[in-house]
Order: sequence, then C-alpha cells, then structure tokens
Amino acid sequence: MAADEPTPDTQCRACRGTGRVISGLGGTPNEIVCPWCEGSGEFIPEHNAQEAGVVLRGDKPA
Repeated sequence: MAADEPTPDTQCRACRGTGRVISGLGGTPNEIVCPWCEGSGEFIPEHNAQEAGVVLRGDKPA
C-alpha cells in the first residue's frame, strides 16, 4: 500500500477507497466522484453525502 492510499481504518466504504462510484441516476450507469469522500478515498466524519452529491452533480453551486 502506497503512503498516500487510505488505510482500512480510514478508507471510504462507499467507494472502497477508489474515490469513484457508479451512479444509476438518469437510468444509465455512470462513474462519478464519490459524494461520501469527495474523491479522496478516505472517510470524512460528519460529512453530508446527500448535499455533496448535489454540488458534485452541478445541481447547486458549491
């Protein structure tokens, strides 16, 4: 494991540390930035993934 990779203790469970997830929004599967870790691959305590997803999709300004 490289020094900059998340450890099992800090790894985002939603994307398994990759920083990307598959979204079925709109009916077609697309790879997107993980809204739970914002692409870092590391768990972010107290993070609102629902709000982050809206911003990452461009539905609302950051």
